[in-house]
Amino acid sequence: MAVVKRFGELGLEQASMSEIAARAGVSKATLYNYFESKEEMFAEFMGAAAQQGVGAAFERLKTTVPVRDALLSFGKHCPVVVLTPQLLAVRRLAHLEGGRSKVGALFYERGPKPGWGVVTDLRQQLIDAGKLRSCNAAIATAHLRGLYEAELLELRLLGVPADTSARNIAKVVQRTADMFLAAYGPTDGTDAA
Repeated sequence: MAVVKRFGELGLEQASMSEIAARAGVSKATLYNYFESKEEMFAEFMGAAAQQGVGAAFERLKTTVPVRDALLSFGKHCPVVVLTPQLLAVRRLAHLEGGRSKVGALFYERGPKPGWGVVTDLRQQLIDAGKLRSCNAAIATAHLRGLYEAELLELRLLGVPADTSARNIAKVVQRTADMFLAAYGPTDGTDAA
């Protein structure tokens, strides 16, 4: 996390490979053995930090429990992790550097894309099992992500105070489950059991 912190302090342009190597306790040549460029290293560290943070949340998504229960279980962890100072810093950096170089795309390929790909695969299994309406699973996943993030993420990214208490996040997650199931729940009126 020291490398991520240093990138956060200086940004990609100002952080030198020599300084990063010194903080990591390795030589600059060692870094270049593993990474083709500073951008590549930046994206790898950012992606790893993102995956580490949300990995436990993704494990809570199961197709063997009612859909509402899975959404609530996942929701108890996903927004909490996404709103941690570490992941907010990673996201800010990825957005900042994304407009300047290929770093944003590299970060997306290593962080959010594979994680949310798991969710898309699970959505497709639920669609195939008749527990969700027939739809494009990738779009349903994008909507789910947007619902989980809609009320708090932008505020926190911008440094605006927001209620991130467990009680408030539970309310956000309830609203997310309600909205998602209203849009994608089974048409027969069951509770997506």
